[in-house]
Amino acid sequence: MARVKKEKIALYIHFPFCIKKCPYCNFYSVAALYSEKTYAKALKQELFLIKSFLESLVKNYQVVTFYAGGGTPSLFSPQFFEDLLNFISKHFNFSPKELTLEANPETLSFDKIKAYQKIGLNRLSIGVQSFCKKGLKFLGRIHTPQKTYKILKWVLQAGFTNFSLDFIFGWKGQGEKTLKKELVKALEFGPPHLSFYELTLEPGTPFFKNYGSEKFWISEKKLIKFYKIIEEFLESRGYERYEISNYSLKGFECQHNLFYWKVKPYLGLGPSAVSRIKHLRWENPPTLKFYYKKLLKNNELPLRIIETLDELSLAKEYILMGLRLKEGISLGVLKRIYKATISSEALKKLKSKNLIKVKAGKIFLTFEGKLKHNQIVSFLWDYLNF
Repeated sequence: MARVKKEKIALYIHFPFCIKKCPYCNFYSVAALYSEKTYAKALKQELFLIKSFLESLVKNYQVVTFYAGGGTPSLFSPQFFEDLLNFISKHFNFSPKELTLEANPETLSFDKIKAYQKIGLNRLSIGVQSFCKKGLKFLGRIHTPQKTYKILKWVLQAGFTNFSLDFIFGWKGQGEKTLKKELVKALEFGPPHLSFYELTLEPGTPFFKNYGSEKFWISEKKLIKFYKIIEEFLESRGYERYEISNYSLKGFECQHNLFYWKVKPYLGLGPSAVSRIKHLRWENPPTLKFYYKKLLKNNELPLRIIETLDELSLAKEYILMGLRLKEGISLGVLKRIYKATISSEALKKLKSKNLIKVKAGKIFLTFEGKLKHNQIVSFLWDYLNF
C-alpha cells in the first residue's frame, strides 16, 4: 500500500504582551499585566478545538516548524514553553526541526537562555534593533547596548548555534558611519542570521501620529545607500541576502518564515494570528479580551474566516511573496500550479529597466528591483493571464 504524503505545516503562536509598547510597532500587543496560567489555558483550549477544524481541511499533516512571536514571548518562563510543547506533542503530529523564540534583551538572563535551550527551543530571534544609544532612544527601546552585548555572550555560552540578530535602520540620526559600526559589532558575535528592516511609519502607531507616513529626516538616496552598505558588507563576509530583509550563512535561513514566502500552509494561534491552510485564510481578532471570552467562557474558536482563495488570489500571493526571495518565482510553477502566465511584454519592460532578471524560467529582482518590490508586484498582477 502506498504511503500517503503528509502535508507540512508551520505553527505560529502569538504572545501579545510587552513591558512597553514600542512607538513604531503595529503588531497587536499590550503593555499590561498577564498571567502565564490563563494564557496557557486559553492556548491549550484553542489547540484542542482547532485540531478537528484543521483535520477537516487536511487529513495527513506534520507540523515541522514552531515559532513564538509577539509581542515579547521571552517574558514567559521556560516552564511555560516546556508545558506547551509537551501539550502540542501529545495532541498533534508535531516533529519540528526548527523551534524559534523571539526574545528581547531586557527579559533574558543566562539561566533563562540555558533553560530555553534545554527544553528544545533551538533558535532565538533577538530584538537588538540597534547597538547605538541614540538609536535605541529614538526607537523607544528599554534595553542598552551593554545589556545586549551581555545577552549575546550568554547566548553563545549557552550553546545556541542558531540565532538571529534583528535590526531596524533608517531611524532619525543614523548615519553611514553608525550603520557600519553596528554591522562590524554584530559580526563579533558570529550570528548565523541577521534581519535588517527599514523603519516604516505605520498607521495607528505613535510614530505615524508624530511624523506622518514619510521619514522627513532621511532622503531616499541615503536609504538606498544604507541598503547597499548592508548588502555589500554582509555578502562580502559570507552571508546571503536570501530575502529582501534577511541574510544568513548557508543552511541557516529561517525555515518557518520560508513557509510564508513560499506560500506553504501555516497555522496561527493567539489573538491577531493569521492562518492559511489550502484555499482558506482566517484570523483571530486582535483583542485579548475577546480571545479569552470565546475560549475560556464560550468554549468556541475565536477565528474569523477572511477569505476563500481562488487560483487568481493564490497566483498573486505567489508573485508577492516569491519575489521577496533571492531565488524569485518560477514561471513553470506559476503555470502548472496556479494556471497563470505573465505577459512577455511586461517582463521585457521590467528587464529593460534593470528591475528583474529572467534565468532558466525563473524571475528574480535585481538590487534596484528589491527597492521597488511592491510597485513591480502590482505591475505584474496587471499582466497576469489565466
